[in-house]
Amino acid sequence: MKIQILFILALATALQTACKKEKAGEPDSQVNPGPVNDPLLFGQTWQKSTSPGVATVWSGKNRDTTIVGYKHSGLIVTGFYERAVISPNGIAKGIDFYGNEVANGNNSRLCQFLQVSTPFATTTGRELNPSYIEWSQGSTTYNDNTYIIALGTYKGQRASSYYYKVSGTDGKPTFHPLAQTPNGNGYAWYCGTEKGLLVSNSLSPDTKKTFLSIYRETQWLQDYKLEAPGYIYIDVENVFAKDAEHLIVIVDAKKEGTPITGLFYFTINLIDHTIKRYQADLPEVNYHINEGAYAKNTVYLPYYENSSNKCAYVTVRLDDKLDKLITEKVDLPVKAGINYGSATLVATKGNAVYTAGEQSGKACYWRNDKLIEIENKDANASVITKIAVFD
Repeated sequence: MKIQILFILALATALQTACKKEKAGEPDSQVNPGPVNDPLLFGQTWQKSTSPGVATVWSGKNRDTTIVGYKHSGLIVTGFYERAVISPNGIAKGIDFYGNEVANGNNSRLCQFLQVSTPFATTTGRELNPSYIEWSQGSTTYNDNTYIIALGTYKGQRASSYYYKVSGTDGKPTFHPLAQTPNGNGYAWYCGTEKGLLVSNSLSPDTKKTFLSIYRETQWLQDYKLEAPGYIYIDVENVFAKDAEHLIVIVDAKKEGTPITGLFYFTINLIDHTIKRYQADLPEVNYHINEGAYAKNTVYLPYYENSSNKCAYVTVRLDDKLDKLITEKVDLPVKAGINYGSATLVATKGNAVYTAGEQSGKACYWRNDKLIEIENKDANASVITKIAVFD
């Protein structure tokens, strides 16, 4: 059965470390990054430009496009989560996949793909009408638990928001409601904290400002106005929880009358509702920022320039004593003769930075500043949507 991948970790002496895996993107403090481990990469592969994407896992030189090992119809793999597994050799990391099972073309269930496809709703004791439709908007991790953000609805009704919290210890899910958004489109950003899940979405009433609505579980906290004088098209790209009461919001925008991109770092205090804005020191060009990571007061962001093959990752760190934003851009090597590429996702482990992206439509990744190609044989295109790195 290919539905689970086990990563055997060290026995006894490593037990405490194995059970306290760092949050995604949290580097440790050691100077020497130690042995290089191949990351586990999840994404999609297209054999033809007109064919549907196939869920794909890459590890080292290997590529697997048959993640679900049993016969099925209508299963769409959208992600995975980690859980601890006790094995005769010690502690293992179990990787279980999840996604949607579509039945009769008119309803769907979010499912764990275990020995059989198992709906989260069934496991958590939810009784759903056969016509109910639910799907995932994304996921986040906190304290080894995975939060799968979902929308669900009956045809013709406004969708409800909720999440399934999957235990990092035994892989068992629990159901949790979220505040229903006014238009039923759910949430775009999610952060786990010791005081519950923070979720948010944004609305731009005009080109010069954006309102970020923040909720803690089912409780609305505040709508925060984000603006940058001289810039328009205020776009929220990342939201990180520094702690349960302080958020970091990464925004890009366009300098008025130009194609030049500006990158802004906002801090939001959820207690007194104060907002502070800082601008990153980056080239005045047309660039893109995508899904990043936050670790120890540093934000890591993938960066690529429009209509070119200039890729990088950017770090931004707020020096609280100087009240100044420190920006560093690390240029990444690209393949010769390729006119277009992008960097779209960042994760960290130890002192290593993993940046996922593509070169001319074929997925690749960088470890620090080294380009690493992965198996793309017979693929018309491919993309990486999640990175996991293990000890």
